Amino acid sequence: LMPTRIKLIWYLCIVITVIGFVYLAAKDRMEEAMLAEERAAKRSEARLQQLKNPNKQKIKVDPIKVIREMNAMGKYQEAADMAEKVAKEFPDHAAIQTWWGISLVKLKKTQEAINHFIVAAKNDPTDEKAHLYWGLTLAMEGKFAEAITHYRTVLEINPEHSNAYAYWGASLNALGKYEDALAKLGESIALHPLNSTAYALRVDVLYNLKRYEEAWQAVQKARAAKIPLPKGSIDRLAEAFPEPLK
Repeated sequence: LMPTRIKLIWYLCIVITVIGFVYLAAKDRMEEAMLAEERAAKRSEARLQQLKNPNKQKIKVDPIKVIREMNAMGKYQEAADMAEKVAKEFPDHAAIQTWWGISLVKLKKTQEAINHFIVAAKNDPTDEKAHLYWGLTLAMEGKFAEAITHYRTVLEINPEHSNAYAYWGASLNALGKYEDALAKLGESIALHPLNSTAYALRVDVLYNLKRYEEAWQAVQKARAAKIPLPKGSIDRLAEAFPEPLK
């Protein structure tokens, strides 16, 4: 049998070993916990700094999408304000300038809008939307010949832009160049057979040419394709020449 003294020493060694193991294990856990707290503190500090300095945050949403949605909801001033804010941070971003201009057009600030389309086109000569809306804005002011130069630029950038042909046709119609307008509208429809803008304009141009039966044929073709046409255009045509019976 083991002497009592030796037993006591043996038990004491076991206790010391166990306590040491527990201490070291606890120390490791505490160090891990401290590191975790430090990491958490750094994350909290970073979040706090982001809140204090929102401009330093990375943009997590597409600002153009937000501006576009604001315009769709009729919040034109808010859209313009946001575009201005983003443009200050990204002054060379052509699309932001374009959408800023579009928002201003909605607010009927046409000259200010054109200034932004000019900047957008300078920053990115391939920005077809800038030229398209530049042309539309000029047309709104009755400057149809100038508008056509921008529709032509759009088609140089993108030869398959159906709406550019349609708006070109609209300007030619406004200038009284009806046959030329029909040609451009035909090109628009050839590229996009369901282009409602081109169809509606075609009816108006044929009305202006007093080719009423052809105008009704265009109406019937649009109906067959379920393409909506302005009621005013149809009413005006019906007053001048009743719809022929099929």
